[in-house]
Amino acid sequence: MKFLSERDTADRNFALAYFMKECKCFPESKQSLKDTLDFYFQLCSLEANCESLAVMAATLANGGVCPLTGVKCLANRPCRDVLSLMYSCGMYDYSGQFAFHVGLPAKSGVSGAMIVVIPNLMGICMWSPPLDKMGNSVRGVEFCKEMINKFKFHNYDTLLHAEAEKFDP
Repeated sequence: MKFLSERDTADRNFALAYFMKECKCFPESKQSLKDTLDFYFQLCSLEANCESLAVMAATLANGGVCPLTGVKCLANRPCRDVLSLMYSCGMYDYSGQFAFHVGLPAKSGVSGAMIVVIPNLMGICMWSPPLDKMGNSVRGVEFCKEMINKFKFHNYDTLLHAEAEKFDP
């Protein structure tokens, strides 16, 4: 049912997809745009909880190796690409500001869930509605800002002569 609801309220997604098709942004395919959008809406309708999302984030932090099973379930290049996308656009229209203030790959969802990846260290999931005007968890974003104030997790905290008062885990 979530899939049908997602598809029934997706006028903007349909409009953007058809505009992108008109501009030849998609590769030539025999797959219809409707089928492609249906697949996207199905992906948007997957259910997860904080524990499973934290494992996903930790797997990304661990270079594609699941920390619970030790199985490499995501190859290096796709793992790197997912983290790059999360860093550049995972927080909707706030992505640039998030990259500036927090400096970590993250992905928020309209449910209030948010994952944050600290590469080579850990993945975090939090669920805390309400959302801000950009669609991100208000408390999730604030948590990340506070975490960055205390720990050397920002992408550029490891630069030479960085702030010494931050804790280096």
